[in-house]
Amino acid sequence: MQKSALKPRNAKLVKGLSLACVCTLLLSFGFSIWQGLTNDYSAVLDTSEIALIQLDPPAEGSPVAQMHTTAGDMTFTLFPEECPQTVANFISLAQSGAYDGTYVFRIEPDVFFSAGSSSPEGAPVNENDAAEHIPQELSPKLWPLRGALCALTTKTEGGFWKTLTKTRESFTGSRFLVADSISFSEEMKNELLTSASEGMKPVAEAFAEHGGIPNYSQQITVFGQMTDGFEILDAITGAAVTGEQNAQRPKDEIRITGIEIQTAK
Repeated sequence: MQKSALKPRNAKLVKGLSLACVCTLLLSFGFSIWQGLTNDYSAVLDTSEIALIQLDPPAEGSPVAQMHTTAGDMTFTLFPEECPQTVANFISLAQSGAYDGTYVFRIEPDVFFSAGSSSPEGAPVNENDAAEHIPQELSPKLWPLRGALCALTTKTEGGFWKTLTKTRESFTGSRFLVADSISFSEEMKNELLTSASEGMKPVAEAFAEHGGIPNYSQQITVFGQMTDGFEILDAITGAAVTGEQNAQRPKDEIRITGIEIQTAK
């Protein structure tokens, strides 16, 4: 039976995330300031700007990406108002055929897959091209819920003082990540919900209900949301893998055969 949109996966315990990361995540919900969960970025959010536009039906005329893969098709609504440069870059690459024949190059089992590479090892489509130097676009309206389409970071610029003042600049490119979900125990869900400040409660509730990768929040550009094809997402993240932990790739090749850009009706 096909899973409904944004339905969480609860079959397994947390994968791909350390206990320390999860604990840090849970604590962060208790403050009005959302602390960055990696050493590369620390974001301060005005909780009054938080929204969950991914849970709304696609607006008429919104750009839609139909992603064809050797495992099946997935459909995503894109959000150009929140991530204009990222969406424009993705659409340009898709329409030029740059993604045709590219690879799924990493799978974190049940949690996410990364794709859009010119090689099984993860090389970018245009290594020295402007398409690999798009400023990171973080929005309080977009979160790494299950089915989120995210732009992978290509590089971070900034020396000692920018690191100290948390003004380092991050850039994204052609490669992307599609979030499936960690699996929350009931204990984790309860702590997530009870630890959340008033402003963060809608986000905590969304992760608890729909799943996703909460410790990527405000760490990665989210520029699209899956509306159809969740069974394909599960098939890809559940595929057999090979390679070392944190660098696993599909044992049997999975490719993106093409991406069509349409508009929502």
